[in-house]
Amino acid sequence: MAQNWTNKDGLFIQYGTDQTIAETAGEFALPGFPDRIVEVLINLTTLTSTAAIQSNNVIFPAPPSGQLYIEKVEVIAETASAGGTSFSVGLIQMDRATIPTNYSTAFVNALANASTNAAGDLVTLTAGSTSAGGLIGSQPANATGPYYLTALASGTYTAGSVRVRIYYRGIGTITQ
Repeated sequence: MAQNWTNKDGLFIQYGTDQTIAETAGEFALPGFPDRIVEVLINLTTLTSTAAIQSNNVIFPAPPSGQLYIEKVEVIAETASAGGTSFSVGLIQMDRATIPTNYSTAFVNALANASTNAAGDLVTLTAGSTSAGGLIGSQPANATGPYYLTALASGTYTAGSVRVRIYYRGIGTITQ
């Protein structure tokens, strides 16, 4: 018997022991700092070549065009990575199945293992930089959002965890 389901509003609802699974993602803003920050801790050893949702509670907004701007993404190695080739971080629609074209690499696009193979390594991705996702410097599409965060890997990681911070700001009021 399934203990989780999607309700009529399209929200994923967890029951039973699945409610006790620790969240590894959150969103916050710092006083006097214009950006909001979405942060997720990703265990690289759990990733496969299929995009996996990293948090059931953090939803990335998709307001009307021109009301949100993704400034940069930081990747910090919490524990040294080993074994894998690269990993990506992106978005999936609220139906938990549909990934718009190129959104599986929306924030991080095939960041090489060598970039995170020592604890403390920090990589800052801005628009146009190597391994920067396609949405940095822009925003996700309003028509298909909001979204869950996803991650996937190329190769098999035997060790490693990274903290990914997505810096974005609203222009006006973000209502999602």
